[in-house]
Amino acid sequence: MARINGVTRTPATSSQNPTTGTQHLIRRGDTLSGIAQRYGTTVDALLQANRQIRNPNLIYAGQTLTIPTTRNTSAPNQAGSQAGSQYVVRRGDTLSEIAARNGIDLARLIKANTQIQNPNLIYPGQVINLPGRQVATPAPARPNPVQPSPTQPGPVPSRPTPAPSQPTTPAPPRVDTTAPVGTIPRTGNAFIDSIAADAIRSQRTTGVPASVTIAQAILESGWGRSELTRQANNYFGIKGTGPAGSVTMRTREVFNGREVYVNAQFRKYNSAAESFADHAQFFIRNPRYATAMRHTNDAFRFAAEIHKAGYATDPNYTNLLHRLMREYDLTRFDTIARNGNGTPAPAPAPAPVTPPAAGTREHRVRVGDTLSRIAQQYGTTVAALQRANPSITNPNLIYPGQRIVIPGSGSTNGSRPAPTPAPSTPPTSGSPVPPSRGLPRTEGMTTAQKFALYANYIERHGSAQAKADLAAGRTVILGLRVETNTRANGGQGVYDDRIVTLRKLPNGQFQVTELRANTEPGSQYEDGWSGRTRRPMGVDSNRDGRLDLGRLVDGTHEYMRANVGPNFGPTQPDGNNILMPTTSRPVVRDTNHDGVFDERDRNRNSFEGQTMYFHRGGTTNTYSAGCQTMPQSEFNRFWDSLGSQQRFQYVLVTVG
Repeated sequence: MARINGVTRTPATSSQNPTTGTQHLIRRGDTLSGIAQRYGTTVDALLQANRQIRNPNLIYAGQTLTIPTTRNTSAPNQAGSQAGSQYVVRRGDTLSEIAARNGIDLARLIKANTQIQNPNLIYPGQVINLPGRQVATPAPARPNPVQPSPTQPGPVPSRPTPAPSQPTTPAPPRVDTTAPVGTIPRTGNAFIDSIAADAIRSQRTTGVPASVTIAQAILESGWGRSELTRQANNYFGIKGTGPAGSVTMRTREVFNGREVYVNAQFRKYNSAAESFADHAQFFIRNPRYATAMRHTNDAFRFAAEIHKAGYATDPNYTNLLHRLMREYDLTRFDTIARNGNGTPAPAPAPAPVTPPAAGTREHRVRVGDTLSRIAQQYGTTVAALQRANPSITNPNLIYPGQRIVIPGSGSTNGSRPAPTPAPSTPPTSGSPVPPSRGLPRTEGMTTAQKFALYANYIERHGSAQAKADLAAGRTVILGLRVETNTRANGGQGVYDDRIVTLRKLPNGQFQVTELRANTEPGSQYEDGWSGRTRRPMGVDSNRDGRLDLGRLVDGTHEYMRANVGPNFGPTQPDGNNILMPTTSRPVVRDTNHDGVFDERDRNRNSFEGQTMYFHRGGTTNTYSAGCQTMPQSEFNRFWDSLGSQQRFQYVLVTVG
């Protein structure tokens, strides 16, 4: 038995009667009607309490349901006691109604709940203290039948157990940190791969989306490198005392729009798995997150609701989580958690395994993919994909991580090869279309298909001059930006963007060079940031006495060749070459110094962009204060692709 936030909590077992705030973990074979009967409620009441359920006939093992309270279970103890009790707020309640219903003066009720700052604003799931009062003892309510424990079978007691003096709330389901999770596709990101299993276990037990758990771990732990994570195995910045005690850390908070640094106690864990297991419990046992727990099937809404409920003081916390979830396709893990046994593995091929013939292409399915979309991307048809992939028995059912063979010149499955587009012109019908968000995947595409894909970006977002240059056979540069917080990678920047050079050659063929790049500044140059390691750079756009980091706005910018000496890395055989804007360019500034470029930055627009060059960066440090940078090997390829041309149209597009 423990007291948490003033509420007495008793560990739950399968034999307990439902009480106020009960959570039910769905098991295989459960139905809503069966659950409603078990808890003495109705299917309609369950649907009202669990708005995340859109189809009452479709629930899945591992999902967590909130069992709605009834008047018998949600009402406070009516026994003639002066000791007072508690009440859990339901939808539609007001303090005045609660006071009247319990025979308490409203002023006394407000005085007994000093945690309520606005008496006109209470929310479902909130715990209200009811001051003691003398009332008549009501007739005992008819008890719910007691179910025998499956682990300790025995006869059902003939008499109900006397009710406790205070309503008890079952403890949230505990996460088994050793439970197997099945096959999880590797992402190639070492940190995400190391924590995915713990996040999936948590979702299966509690419903908290794995994608949000992973995004929070990335953000709160600095990709596992924060001092709090290293010292205390605390991946989520949860304050208080943990299983291994606590540690005191200096932490950044945002109050009334201003950054302050305070010392605070944070929970300490014996292992990373313990931290992840406690993360979901934090949401379940705190009533203020009751609204978020109703949206566990919508990860993006869940992230917004926990921020709204006060998980973090940073006003951009929701945006930061959403960006990470999109950038790293984290909702794939939500899908895996719902599958029950991890991502299903493809059926084993008969031995011996024959490697794919030369020229065979494969597509790895991502969240949101459909066969029709994949067919369109590769210029083929759904029927051809099914013929090439006999393991796909239902064209409407494919799963993230699955490998799909793209029919083509090297196919060995007996399907008719898809025609390869002629190299003289970019494909027209069936040309790859840019995705609505994120960087396009071009594995397996021909050069002509890549050219058509990237030319589509130029056509949609480029200036008339950029389109004319591309049509005339001049090299055009395309930048695809994935928005990243300037504090990422310890403020050193991340090469998570893509720069592409495009050119139609005189013989009708195409030149496409794809490069790993960065288009945003790193906070290592930020004026006033505690982690700054280099001299501050930028322009004081809002005149607050601090230089503001900037980045180029989306659109077309003209660049020309230049050479600035040894200022941009070691001297190369071709000298210290850069590209620089021909004129001052429009720039947006991070005027509130939160690491994000958005509408919260007042007076953020400026035109001091002539120093935002293309230049070399380091291997793990982009060395960018707003320039377009690439690792040295990538920059060498970039420079070679420019040929002898002197001026270039640069089309910059934010894609996620």
